[in-house]
Amino acid sequence: MRKLNLLAGMALAGLVLLGLTATADKTSANFTATSTNPSNTFGSATLSMSNDKPNANDLINITNLVPGDTASRTVVVTNSGNAPFTYTAAVSATANTLLWSDTTNGLQVTVKRGATVLYTGALKNMTLAASGTIAAGATDTLTYDFSFPSSAGNTFQSLTQDFTITYTATQLAGSAK
Repeated sequence: MRKLNLLAGMALAGLVLLGLTATADKTSANFTATSTNPSNTFGSATLSMSNDKPNANDLINITNLVPGDTASRTVVVTNSGNAPFTYTAAVSATANTLLWSDTTNGLQVTVKRGATVLYTGALKNMTLAASGTIAAGATDTLTYDFSFPSSAGNTFQSLTQDFTITYTATQLAGSAK
C-alpha cells in the first residue's frame, strides 16, 4: 500500500510538473505601445478698437455758433485687436437743449465714409449701421459734416449742447479652424 501511495504521489507530481511545463509557454505577456498629443493650446482673440479723437472736445468744440455755420471733422477708427470686426455708431447727450431736441432747426449732421453717405439728418437721431469688415490693424475713416440751420431763430441763443458718439465693435462669426 505504501508502494501504491508512493506511486500515486509520484504520478501526481509528474502530472503537476507536466501541467507547469505545458502552461509555461503560454504566459500572459503582451506587447504595448503609447502615443501622445502634447502641449495643445487654444488662445482667444482680442477685440479692441480705438479712434483718433478719444478725449472730450477732440471731435468738435465750437463756441459762438450762429445759424448757417458748418464744420467738417474726421474720425479714424482703428482695429487695435487681432480679430476682424464690424462696428456701429450711435450718438447720445446728457443735456437737452433746443440745439438737440429740435430736429428741424437744431444741430444737423451728414456722416460719410469716403463719398458714401451713411447718415444725414438731425444729430440727435444719428445712428450708423454696421460697417464693412475692419481687419486687425486696419482703419476706417468717417467724415462728419455738422451744420446749424440758418432757419434757427432767437430761441437758440446762448445754448450749449454736449454729445457723445459711441462706436461699438462686434466680432465676426466664428469659423471652422
